[in-house]
Amino acid sequence: RAAAPRSLRRAVGRTPPASGAMSAQGLPAHILALFTPRPPPQHLPPLVPKKLIKITGCAEYVDFFETDAPPMRESWESPLERKARRHKEKAEKHKDELKKLISEYDPHKDQNAQGDPFKTLFVARISYDTTEKKLKREFEVFGSIKRVRMVYDHKGKPRGYAFIEYEHERDLKNAYKQGDGKKIDGRRVMVDVERGRTVEGWLPRRLGGGRGPGRVGKPSKKKAKRLEAEARAAKEKERSDKDRGGDKDRDRDRDRDRDKEREKEKDREKDRGEKKEKEREKDKEKDRKRDRSRSRDRDRDKDKKAKKARD
Repeated sequence: RAAAPRSLRRAVGRTPPASGAMSAQGLPAHILALFTPRPPPQHLPPLVPKKLIKITGCAEYVDFFETDAPPMRESWESPLERKARRHKEKAEKHKDELKKLISEYDPHKDQNAQGDPFKTLFVARISYDTTEKKLKREFEVFGSIKRVRMVYDHKGKPRGYAFIEYEHERDLKNAYKQGDGKKIDGRRVMVDVERGRTVEGWLPRRLGGGRGPGRVGKPSKKKAKRLEAEARAAKEKERSDKDRGGDKDRDRDRDRDRDKEREKEKDREKDRGEKKEKEREKDKEKDRKRDRSRSRDRDRDKDKKAKKARD
């Protein structure tokens, strides 16, 4: 008998796939891994029930408690409390030192304080590069100066303030009114009258007196955030108020802007008029000088003619 073909022999031992089913043979490994069954669940022993502990009250043990007073509790100080305590102690110590210095303070007995106090001007916030000569030149425009005294520390470095004594009291008043905020060597100075010898009970800044807020330190991060949040809230409130006001606020703003523009225009016209007056004065001065020189020349010619006539 003739042998059956090889392909037929292979197909004899296989079961034909069901109609519509797909064979998994020939698929790649990562696809076959999707169809692999999960491992069986792990076998665990059954739970053994535990005996419950019987809980009773402590009333039967009250007789065994101690009747003595408890020991004294050791006081514990937190880092914040320690910081506050040290700050308080430092402030009290500083107050005691200030009291002593205030009792000894007498500006009338100060050897450095010379001249008439009612003609002396106090100048503060001076640049450390400014010299007495430069300061005198800047404040001489208000009147004749008698003396300038710059204050230095023990090492010879300037402290940033000075005293200027004028010849007349009216010059001091002009300097007090017009000299405040004057820019010298890139810094705006602050002027005031000498109050140590003129105002009774006056104390300088180093003894807790003076004027203004003084040295304001940099706020902490928490305080800075709070201030920033308050500023934002205030701005938002202003915006909401403006929105509520609507056209009224806009009209007011427009009127204010117009008034400002008119004032600026008036100031410009005034400046132009002053410039023109100055130019006219200059021209008049030139004409006077010209007339004087011409009159001199005429007088010379007359003298020459008179001499010739005599000769």
